[in-house]
Amino acid sequence: MLRHGWLTFLHILLMFNAGMNMEETEGRHIETQGDFLSCLHSMEEELTRLAVAIHHSPDSWELLSEQLDRLCEFIVCEENEKRWRQGSNCEEVKQCSARIRDRSAHALCMIEKMRALRTYTEAWDANLYLSLLSAAVQEEWEYTRIKRESKVIFIGAGAFPVSALTIAMETSAEVLCTDIDEEAVRHGRKLANFLGLQGSFHYTDSHMRDREFLREATHVFIASLVPEKLEILDELTSEVHPDCKIIVRYGNGLRSLFNYPLDIRSLKEWRVTPVSRHNCIYETLILELQKSAARSAI
Repeated sequence: MLRHGWLTFLHILLMFNAGMNMEETEGRHIETQGDFLSCLHSMEEELTRLAVAIHHSPDSWELLSEQLDRLCEFIVCEENEKRWRQGSNCEEVKQCSARIRDRSAHALCMIEKMRALRTYTEAWDANLYLSLLSAAVQEEWEYTRIKRESKVIFIGAGAFPVSALTIAMETSAEVLCTDIDEEAVRHGRKLANFLGLQGSFHYTDSHMRDREFLREATHVFIASLVPEKLEILDELTSEVHPDCKIIVRYGNGLRSLFNYPLDIRSLKEWRVTPVSRHNCIYETLILELQKSAARSAI
């Protein structure tokens, strides 16, 4: 399950670079639907090539990271969104988009692990990382109101969970990260220890592992690259406190190139509050149980 960390990191960098890069990205030789499909195929091929190269040349991970940056710029471009809407029913576009999402998720996983490893073994990028924390947490605080007494779960945290680490460091709230990738869990624990969060920051392989913490949770985040969002929400309906807020990150439309989509029409048991964020590479919903569902869960 992926990924609260590097997507937040990419989003912040994208905001910083928007003025410089967006003019280059918008309409870059994409004049027809055929150009759009060709661009998708090119991104897929480049992600595939770099993912293979990273195993033979570890330094290739920076090139892979740059390719993900370009993908992020591509999906927040309004002109590209228009092209997507025009061709979204095309089967070739659907299949290519699904492959890009799978490859970008795999790439992101590898990059997170490398960045976590270099951070806690070499203090690599530590100053940049810590400077980004304050920017990221302000964005989270605006709509979650997390405080010291909160108990927060991140599902699909990954190896480099920027949002989770930010909240733990800035609020002293108790945080539980979960990921099915054992290697990601190992890197995440070491990174948290490096940042001095041994007491309040925990990692496990499943959000169902610590049922007591789950029942006491005030906030549960579901990462945008967790595919089975609806299944997890079904589990949470009978487990979480009625006042718990569920923050779901997802990507529909063009943003599904880098995020798993979400059928919002299926959220009938939840009170849904969309979060509006400019130029964000993923979309966000805050979910709270409807009173009838909350009563039946008690």
